[in-house]
Amino acid sequence: MKQYQSRPASEPDKNLSTVSPGRETVALGYGAAEVKFQYDPAQFAVLAPHDFDAEPLTDVEINNLLQRPIGPPLEEIVEANDRVVIVVPDVTRAAGLDRIAPLLLERLNSRGLADEQISILVGGGIHRPPTPAEIRQILGLLVAQRLAVFPHNANDDSSLVRLGVTTRGTVVELNSRLLRASHVIITGGISFHYFAGFSGGRKAILPGCAAERTIQANHLLSFDCESLEKRAGVASGRLDGNAVHEDMEEGVNLLGPSFMVNTVLNARNEIVAVSAGHWRDAHREGCKRYAVTHSVPVSSSRPLVIVSVGGAPRDINLIQSHKAMEHASSVLEEGGTMIALAECAQGLGRDDFLDWFVEGGSRATALKLLDNYKINGQTAWGLRRKAERFRILLVSALDDAVVRRMGLEPHRSLESALAAVASVPGYILPGGLTTLPYVTTTETLADDSTVKVLGG
Repeated sequence: MKQYQSRPASEPDKNLSTVSPGRETVALGYGAAEVKFQYDPAQFAVLAPHDFDAEPLTDVEINNLLQRPIGPPLEEIVEANDRVVIVVPDVTRAAGLDRIAPLLLERLNSRGLADEQISILVGGGIHRPPTPAEIRQILGLLVAQRLAVFPHNANDDSSLVRLGVTTRGTVVELNSRLLRASHVIITGGISFHYFAGFSGGRKAILPGCAAERTIQANHLLSFDCESLEKRAGVASGRLDGNAVHEDMEEGVNLLGPSFMVNTVLNARNEIVAVSAGHWRDAHREGCKRYAVTHSVPVSSSRPLVIVSVGGAPRDINLIQSHKAMEHASSVLEEGGTMIALAECAQGLGRDDFLDWFVEGGSRATALKLLDNYKINGQTAWGLRRKAERFRILLVSALDDAVVRRMGLEPHRSLESALAAVASVPGYILPGGLTTLPYVTTTETLADDSTVKVLGG
């Protein structure tokens, strides 16, 4: 029996009690737990990244990668009298920073920098500030205790500085702590992102440490205001030709971070790859490798897709979980059925998210976006578009009335959702956020634009 383990189960499996001959098992992350789903391989195919269950890197292996960056190593960049700001993502972005941060601190200390010369800036964009417990979770207890930690506030004008304007008209305003530092080190995790193409790299700064108005202007580039559709070129796995990414990169170039460390995690949130060095070049190289290992071609769409966002923190709220639904929809037949497992322990992700579900369907939401564009409004629009094209059953902890308000069908277990659908051929995505499935043929696989990272 083939096993796709994602994390130790925190409670007994309530959906399956016996092993049936001829069936295989896949572990689907759900919050901090997992659902072990027995499936018939004649009905379902599992689409998972190459490193879904890979073994984690050791500290020695990570340090070896940090010593061979793309561009100058950190030790050649910083001096003993410098002041350094390390930018880290908030708790909604798993990146294994509790292992990376101590290694960076050790390297900076070895160059003669005292702890007082080093600070942490939590680049959460427009998200709420992290709690003390979340800071310890992100950085690990040692670094959280030793270094000063500051949350970014995208709406605090007193903490923002204007650097310039991109060629697309985005006014770039960033956290002033970045400008007061001798060097800025950015960190994060590389994964797919349905607006920016990939997470990580420049996203630590824009949107991570930018003004809300800067973030909104950048993300508006993802929406075609004439067709009321997503702008061409804005897609998971795309960099060149992606207006959102190119605008981000141009904006961050005004700052010019000194060094970058990005990670790739397996399903257990363990580090399995590291990209380090120049903030742009190392990120692009990391994205190129990530696309190869996490893109999964299939020969055709199917009428049923079961997708797990990948468990906590990936399914921490509905807004984050929607990204996995975007990936699942790319191999789902028009009019087909999607079963999405997303606990959403922290609810929708925004108190005003439901305000976008006005009468009139996705078109009404699109018109509301033209009136007053907000990032989460476009997420709502994307969710409504999917709900109009597909039947979506959501297995979550959200209130049933809230789920129905969004045009989805609420369920409390995979067993319940499966009982409500016909037995048809399908795909299973155990890591929907980190897997990019796409329909192709043998003839077009080598030149499929869906997964082109650098273009051409």
